[in-house]
Amino acid sequence: MRPIEFKAQNVNGVWVCGNFSILKKKIGNVDAGSYISNSAGEPFAYKVRPETVSQFTGLKDKSGKKIFEGDIVKVTGDEDCEFTSIVEYFGEGDYPAFDMTAPEDYYFESNKFSEILMSISYELEVIGNIHENPELLEVATC
Repeated sequence: MRPIEFKAQNVNGVWVCGNFSILKKKIGNVDAGSYISNSAGEPFAYKVRPETVSQFTGLKDKSGKKIFEGDIVKVTGDEDCEFTSIVEYFGEGDYPAFDMTAPEDYYFESNKFSEILMSISYELEVIGNIHENPELLEVATC
């Protein structure tokens, strides 16, 4: 089973990782809002910007870097063809999964994200995320 982990930007713009929780009302001296805490749940919890919360896919790129929802990845294939895409969560019905889009020239039978990661013909590398680097999403080059 994959570890459940989240990352998000705290209110100062620093990325933090750990457990994610939402407080719907103030509890003691803690305001309502979205929080990420360390894996033990204490003693630190960081208030985060909810729009930046990203779930860990359970997978790593070619360099061993954890891949999170919202990450922008560069896919390099045979013959120096490459494209970039955003990793997204698709929770449709009984098939919750992380996936990504690929240019129409690329054919994948089902989940592009997992097929690319399992293939010996492609390499996948995290190069940024949609919140800080949207300009990294570009067209394919071959």
